Amino acid sequence: MYVVTHGWHTGIVLSKGDLGPELGFVQDFLIPGQYYEFGWGEAEFYQADKVTAPIFLKAVLWRNPSVMHVVSLPAPPATFYSGKGVIELNLSQEGLQHLKDRLRASFEFDQQNHPYPLKGRPTGDNRFFKGEDYYLITNTCNRWTAKMLESGGVPIDTVFTLRAASVVRQVNEAKKEYLRLRRSGGVTGAALHKKSPPAITGRG
Repeated sequence: MYVVTHGWHTGIVLSKGDLGPELGFVQDFLIPGQYYEFGWGEAEFYQADKVTAPIFLKAVLWRNPSVMHVVSLPAPPATFYSGKGVIELNLSQEGLQHLKDRLRASFEFDQQNHPYPLKGRPTGDNRFFKGEDYYLITNTCNRWTAKMLESGGVPIDTVFTLRAASVVRQVNEAKKEYLRLRRSGGVTGAALHKKSPPAITGRG
């Protein structure tokens, strides 16, 4: 999996093969891709073609509905985004399962288990969906990313991580710590989830 940063915003990328039954439904709403990026944010701000002062102030000052944003990528994110702001993580199978379950729980579904598609062309490369939870100045897109990563076993703060730079810093620190433990023999195999160090590659 990958963590990507777009300046102020962060997202999570999974390969098509890793979507599984938990997230495979997104393929019904997008052009086919090799990878899919998931992001979460304030409904009006995130979907706005142009962010105005009222939209910005509403997002900052009020408790607002959220949306999920999914982007279909035709190539690995390091290629698609020219290697900028892309961090690769190699989670254990159990950690990946926890992450996918948490990602699915970020979507709102109806009684027939159908998502609520919003802005975006039905055959386009990106689409918005109704999201779960509310956006607050203390519950930002980057805190959402931190919570997703924590569910997969990445040691990261999920309370005070509000900025993209904090997500990137902590993910890079987690990678360094994992590599240090491997060199010292403190990690003998793929770590699983929660309180164990995650299995993380040295790339990205």
